Amino acid sequence: MKEGYDAIYTKLIPKLAKCDFQESAARLGLDYANGGVHVSFLKRTYRIALDGVEPLDSQPVNVNNRSVLLYYILSKGQGDPEDSFIPFESIPRMISGLNAQQRLMNTPLERYFRSDYVKFAEAAVRLGGTEEESQGSKHVWQFSVLPKIPLQVVFHEADDEFPVGVQLMLDRTAIQFLEFECLAFMVGCFVHALMKTAQYGDVLGWDYRHGF
Repeated sequence: MKEGYDAIYTKLIPKLAKCDFQESAARLGLDYANGGVHVSFLKRTYRIALDGVEPLDSQPVNVNNRSVLLYYILSKGQGDPEDSFIPFESIPRMISGLNAQQRLMNTPLERYFRSDYVKFAEAAVRLGGTEEESQGSKHVWQFSVLPKIPLQVVFHEADDEFPVGVQLMLDRTAIQFLEFECLAFMVGCFVHALMKTAQYGDVLGWDYRHGF
């Protein structure tokens, strides 16, 4: 019997039988062909069909990435981003007790990159990020993590008074496409991918071999 994260993914697959892939593709801005859709997630392209999620590059992928993509294709979200970003912890949630979730996302990035902004910027570029703003020690990077769900990282370099600071921001419309708990999964996948991309210099090939 599968447990944990594998079980989450396995339980989502039967729900695809009720998914209108062509309608979802049109609503989410995805490519539809031969009964499935193609979607870009963290600089890798996947095919989602009745049997689940498969990366087109045939490289290993963490099961959490697969689950995020199933939550996404099964969502009823519609519309476009407003280009108005709010802190991740400000996203409305249905379950209480998740106030520490945002710090759990920020802290690994702050610990990993510390004062090495160059290392962060190089990984951000590889993961498809673009620098939107740079003022002194503050740098704002934007990523199209999923179609319709952009994400920003605000990186504050350390100075004589303050340590390095990282803040994760989502477009305020993100909650229309994924519930908070699913967004937390998505942001966790992004944080993991950013650190691993910095570590290995590539966006693929390290899942499973090096753990989540």
